[in-house]
Amino acid sequence: MEKERTIFGTDELLIMSTGLVDRESYQSLYHLYQPVIGVKALALYQTLWSELKPGKMKSNYMSHSALCEMLEFSINELMDSLFRLEAIGLVRTYKTKDARMTQYVYQLRVPLAPHTFLNDGLLSSFLFYKVGEVRFKQLQGRFTIDPLPAGIVEVTKDFNEVFDVKGVNHRAFTQKNYEKPDRAKIEINYSFDMEIVKKLTNFPVGFFTKKLDETITKLAYVSQLDEETMAEMLKEYFVHEAYLPLSEQEKRDGCRQMVLQLKKKQTRHRKEKTVEHAKIEEVDLHKPEVMESAHPHQYVTSLRKTSRLSNTDEQIIINLVDTIGLAPHLINALFYHLVIVEKKEINNGLVTTVATNWKSSGYSTVVEALEKSKTRLDNQAKVDRKTVGSRRKPQQGDMPKWLEDEAKQQRSYDQARKKELESSVPDDAELVKLLNELKEKG
Repeated sequence: MEKERTIFGTDELLIMSTGLVDRESYQSLYHLYQPVIGVKALALYQTLWSELKPGKMKSNYMSHSALCEMLEFSINELMDSLFRLEAIGLVRTYKTKDARMTQYVYQLRVPLAPHTFLNDGLLSSFLFYKVGEVRFKQLQGRFTIDPLPAGIVEVTKDFNEVFDVKGVNHRAFTQKNYEKPDRAKIEINYSFDMEIVKKLTNFPVGFFTKKLDETITKLAYVSQLDEETMAEMLKEYFVHEAYLPLSEQEKRDGCRQMVLQLKKKQTRHRKEKTVEHAKIEEVDLHKPEVMESAHPHQYVTSLRKTSRLSNTDEQIIINLVDTIGLAPHLINALFYHLVIVEKKEINNGLVTTVATNWKSSGYSTVVEALEKSKTRLDNQAKVDRKTVGSRRKPQQGDMPKWLEDEAKQQRSYDQARKKELESSVPDDAELVKLLNELKEKG
């Protein structure tokens, strides 16, 4: 570890974060951290957070001199505040130096929860030294949860004590299996060697994990990428993140975002590497054997009658493969059912609902999934027809005599009123005469 560090205004910096500051974190930040690190360090910490791009966990590159101008700090004040943030664990700093410039990556850390801070021997002792005994006890009281009274017992009413369920159909209370499908059970027939990807990226040990390998393999299948192209994309997207302690979920989310951005960032070399599928004839789109064998890209683009898959459809397919774990041939059947059979507009919420239902139902073949879904659709249509039929209007003969008389009177009045209004409307000759009179008066 370096003993001394000097930051220059021309040195570039990049800000990153792996979490979000919630209300409890702000309470801890202002009441516990601020007395220790000081107002200037707190201002720097808040400014670094504000530089993160909206909806992103990373900022644009900027210079330290620009940061000093924003805060009206000298470079020495900036260094002192930064070192305080590092020492107390709110910022982790990484440094890379090439022949042209020095670059820093500042990873923002979420403040400790109040009870964690106060139970830390070093931090609580330093806070005590800074604020004194009276204020320290006030802070302890502020973040201390009062104990429950002695001899407390639960008196909550049970469901059966309040609601009468004797006459209710037992099937209504049958529990369903809401467990998430096991993504590892999906089988994809795609030759892809992760070892080649690992050698080409040369990322630090520990970056790749078993689940991350599965995600990358699935994404390679969806977008039909070879090992060289995938490695090139990983190195470009994780140029900094690969050397930071990211969680596995952050890595997997990053890989999915990377593939979704592929179309925007494709170079000519990558376009040559992309596999182009032959179009499926329209008559063959209805055949189950075609759905069983076609790649989702090939099938959906033919179904949509487009040359390339849209970003929305590609995102949906990635979600079906990687998150829900739906087999590729069932993905084709799902699009066919929604687009051709039900003629619905595709959106992620609708697709996720239907796909989850298919996954939990255990459909394994295209024929089974389509037949069961068609049966469900027919049954729903019968229910809808019965509902509409039960709401028919009563015939005239079904009305009581007094109501019929009132209806006749109303119709007679309406007809008389209509004739009266029509007679008051001038004909063409009268209208021309009125217009001429108005012109003469004007």
